[in-house]
Order: sequence, then C-alpha cells, then structure tokens
Amino acid sequence: MKFRAGWLMAGAAALVLGTGCEERSKSRTEQSGEQASASSQAEQAQERSENAFGKARDSQEEATEQQKEAANAQQDLQEKQKELQDAQARAGKEAQEAQQAQQSAQQQTQAAQQEAQSAQASALEAQKKQQQELAQQSQQNQQQAQQQSEQLRQQAQQPVAAAPAPAQPSQQQPAQPSQQPAQAQAKTQAQGSEQQIVGEVLTSTEQEVLLSSRGEPQLRLQIGPQTQVTVDGRQASAADIQEGSQVRASYRTDQSSGEPQAVRIEATSQVKPTAPASPESGESSPGAPTQQQ
Repeated sequence: MKFRAGWLMAGAAALVLGTGCEERSKSRTEQSGEQASASSQAEQAQERSENAFGKARDSQEEATEQQKEAANAQQDLQEKQKELQDAQARAGKEAQEAQQAQQSAQQQTQAAQQEAQSAQASALEAQKKQQQELAQQSQQNQQQAQQQSEQLRQQAQQPVAAAPAPAQPSQQQPAQPSQQPAQAQAKTQAQGSEQQIVGEVLTSTEQEVLLSSRGEPQLRLQIGPQTQVTVDGRQASAADIQEGSQVRASYRTDQSSGEPQAVRIEATSQVKPTAPASPESGESSPGAPTQQQ
C-alpha cells in the first residue's frame, strides 16, 4: 500500500511537472506571438505616421499656394476698389458740372421768358394804342363824311358862284375851264346830275378819293367799276393817284345813299399850290405851302 501510494504520488508529481512544462512552453509561444504582433503594429504605425507627415506636407504646400492666390486676389481687389473710387469721383464731378450747366440753362430760359413776356406786353400795348388811334380816326372820318354829305346836299340845292381855277401847266394838259372855290360846281340844279370839282388829293384808295378845293370842306368821292381814272393822261387806278396831286373830277350824287359817286377822275402828279384862305376865315388851304411874312 505504501509502495502503491508512492507510485501514485510520483505519477501525480510527474503529471504536475509535465503540466507545468507544457504551460511554460505555451506561455513562451504566446509571448513570441505577442512580440511579433507588436513589431508589426509598430511598423504599421510608423508607416501611417509617415503617410500623415506626407499628407501634412502636401496640405501645407497647398495652403501656401492658396495663401499666395489669396494675397494676389486681395491686391486685385484693392486695385479694383481704387479704380471704383476714381470712377465714383469722376462721376460725382461730372454730375456736379451737369447740375451747374442745367441751372445755368434754367436761368437763361427764365431770362428769355421774361424778355419775351416784356416784348409781348409792349407789343400788346402798342397794338392797343394803335387800335385806339384807328378807332378815333375812323370816328373822325365818319363825322367828317357826315358833315360833307350834309354840306353837299345843301350845296346841290343852292347855286354856287364860279371862281377862276388855278393855272395848269400847258405841257401836262390843256387849259381847264373856270373852277369853283367850293367843293362842287353843279352843271344843273337837279340832284343826281353830273357835277365837277377841281381840287387837291388828300388820300386815295381803290374805293375812294378824298379831295380838298381851295380850303373848302373836303369831298369824298366813291370809286366804282365804271369810274374812269387817268394819271397824267394815262389809264390808271385810284390807288395810283399820289397825295397832293391836282384832280379834275366829274361825279353824281347817289339818290339812295346821298354819297357822291365819281364818274371820271383826271389827275396830274405835279403838286400845285392852292390859294390861301380868306383873312375872314382864319384858315389855310389843305396842302398849301405856308407863306412866310
């Protein structure tokens, strides 16, 4: 029993020893594997570190290049800003000059408008004054015409004494018959018969001739289509008779209107002086030269 127990104890010890050796061998194997794995990991880490350093260098170079481009862009931006400021300054100057030119043009326009208004007001005033003068002259002419018509009616009903006519030049027309100092010399006493007058032309138009004979009241002869007009022996119109011309006219008094209608008018362009008015009248003949004392 003791021997058997010794063998059992020896076997157990051997088993224990064998188990310990096996465990140590296994531990050594595990340690070798762990060392190999750590070396591989270190190499991989070194490789990754080198790759990271390479990427960092590439990133740094790229960042440097981008920084250069940013600096160039900043310089271009500054130049563009300077150009923009210069352009804005020029635009402001041109706008100020344009505003000044516009103000000057407005001032000139206002001055021109004021001048035009002043000229228009002066023209209106002159036109108004002229119209007033024409109206007064027309009123005076109407009054004179009415007076002449009334005088002619009275003279047509009364005989008028004959008076010698002023001498006429022989080179222009033959001697004329005796003339009357009044406006008209009636050939007959009946109204509407042909009468004659010798006098001086005051005014003449296509429609009428205004005469004055030896300071007597004026006579306005109406000109019609049938009126025969000659100037210095030539056929003419009433408008061709000059102011101051000597006229011998034949006329009839219209029974309806009472106005004298010219039948024939013979005018000479040479102006002849007429005799002065009588001292009792205190008047001078129209168109007669003033006598010096």
